[in-house]
Amino acid sequence: MKYSHLQSSNKWRYLLVVFLIAGVLASCAPPPSTPIPTATSTLIPITQTVAPPTLTPRPTSTPTLPTLGSEGNPIKIGFVLKPEDSAAIEASEDIAFLLAQDTGYAVENAIFPDFISLESAAINRDVDLFWLSPFEYLYLNSLGAAEAFLMTNHLGVYAYGVQFLANVNRGFTAYFDPSTQQAVGEFLPALQQFSGTRPCFISPNSLPGFYIPMGLLANTSTPTLDPVFTYSYNATIRALYIQGICDFGVSYALIGDPLNASDIVQNLPDAQSQIVTIWQSEGIIPNTNLSSSPSIPLPMRYRIEESILKLSAEPETLTLISTALAYDVSAIKAVDDSFYNPLRSAIAPLELDLEGITLQ
Repeated sequence: MKYSHLQSSNKWRYLLVVFLIAGVLASCAPPPSTPIPTATSTLIPITQTVAPPTLTPRPTSTPTLPTLGSEGNPIKIGFVLKPEDSAAIEASEDIAFLLAQDTGYAVENAIFPDFISLESAAINRDVDLFWLSPFEYLYLNSLGAAEAFLMTNHLGVYAYGVQFLANVNRGFTAYFDPSTQQAVGEFLPALQQFSGTRPCFISPNSLPGFYIPMGLLANTSTPTLDPVFTYSYNATIRALYIQGICDFGVSYALIGDPLNASDIVQNLPDAQSQIVTIWQSEGIIPNTNLSSSPSIPLPMRYRIEESILKLSAEPETLTLISTALAYDVSAIKAVDDSFYNPLRSAIAPLELDLEGITLQ
């Protein structure tokens, strides 16, 4: 009994010690951990395009050219020349140099291979001065791209005419005085006597040998038969001389006479008595002119005009101009657009396609 009691007492002591140790251990354990919050993010799918921020562009200004005639914006004089025309190109450079030296403006030549190129530059105001033949001028002037201000003298005249010729045996009445080299009498009956007859013209693109005679005949309501194109003035004289090919012919006037050509004088010595002038016009076909772009200020154009007129008084300058144009120039004078009115009147009934004629 004593042993049992002792054994029981030891058992309770053992349990008490175990509980005490468990309590101590429990007090030393770390508190339960709190879950750490995690950040959430929204991902943009890779197929989504994010627009860049809109930027307001800064205003830009159009560059302003320096004053015309200054080094940065020289006055350009246009010439239609081929690259192989070295003497003419050199002469055009000398003309620009002389003009720059006399006016104080910066001036340079501008070479164009054909009229089509020059026409484009004139319309776009990329060339300031340019030399033009009659139809070229009428075309560019109709577009508001050219204003004539100087005219060249060629073979003694600033504008030349046309003459109507026939064999004396044909029976036409002459309205021309050989002693004064002037037309006499009325213009209308002089040309209307050719009604219903056949002309000899030079070529379909000749100004004095086709367009002007056709315009004058149309102005007088004179119908004719289909023409014969001879392609040379000498051939026209020969056709009239032998007869049977055409009834009348045409040629230039005031700048010579095809009857005086060496070939005619030597081979048809009596042609001058057999072929006579029936009627002759005044100078209605202007020579080559110098035109300006309308964009050139008038005071500047007047200064250029004054300078060229002064320089052209020197034979050396006229030689340079003749070389650059491949066209004999013996003088220059000031003109305006009205100088072309007789030509406009002569061709008005034909209603010509000037663009097609000049650009072909």
